[in-house]
Amino acid sequence: MTFALTDSLTDQILFCMENQESVYAVDAAEGKTVEIQNDAEADEENIYSIPSWTSDDGFELMEAFANSLHHPMAKNELKTVLASRRGIFKNFKNVLKAYPEVEKKWFLFKNKEMKSHVAAWYNDLCVSWGLEQLEQVSSDSEDTDELVEDDFEFSEYDSLKDGESVERARRFFREELIEQYFAEAGSSAAFLHENLSTFAKEDEKSGFVCRSISSDFLGCALVSRSPEPAKKTVVFTDFFVVQNYRGLGIGKKLLENCLSILKQRGIQFVIFSNSIMPESMESLLIQFPFEKKDFGFILDLLKE
Repeated sequence: MTFALTDSLTDQILFCMENQESVYAVDAAEGKTVEIQNDAEADEENIYSIPSWTSDDGFELMEAFANSLHHPMAKNELKTVLASRRGIFKNFKNVLKAYPEVEKKWFLFKNKEMKSHVAAWYNDLCVSWGLEQLEQVSSDSEDTDELVEDDFEFSEYDSLKDGESVERARRFFREELIEQYFAEAGSSAAFLHENLSTFAKEDEKSGFVCRSISSDFLGCALVSRSPEPAKKTVVFTDFFVVQNYRGLGIGKKLLENCLSILKQRGIQFVIFSNSIMPESMESLLIQFPFEKKDFGFILDLLKE
């Protein structure tokens, strides 16, 4: 007997997969999960064993999530927990609680991967029944976009409203650069970053800022017009996300919004001349697609 893999049944199966205390199966006639008593075997005609899920599977899932993260602090702490091999599941959850947005991303990741596991199991059954297989579940990038849209607010930069917040976050970023590099190199890196930011006055900049639902400043993407006679060219002066919120797609959304409005305003060339740039930012710019030049990166908004 066949059965349909409904959303409700999928949720039941996911719950049963993580319950290591009992044995469960799907009752095809009822279209729901049932507990198998006394270690009785499923008959594979009306009662189908649910996909297996062990603690090893759970560990591999956590490991895959940690490896996929672009959030440096959370990633390091999670990998330390996984390497300890003691109290892993509890400590993994404790680390996530310190990074609420990463925790939400974990739940999205976990739900997607486990649903994919269930879909693969069901597709095997469909093959045995001679039925069409299910389509794949949504991608990670779609999940991340949904997270960004739902949990953060993006608005055009207002120097009167946002200037102080940007300057405060910029000071923290400078301190981060000083700590990141050795000795005087850190101070020099911070100096170069400051020069880029002071390329223009705060009220001469435009772009986007990101805030949390509670109005905490989380990041910005700001540009300034180039000196005359370059009337259709802008230079990025500030582009950063506060440390605890990196790797969540905020930077990508800020850049996307900023470039969109620049194109609407007739800007053709966008220059990113910051030489102090992590590899992750280079990868992001190339996606849009900026071209790498000797002086940094440049994007022609009118080029198809």
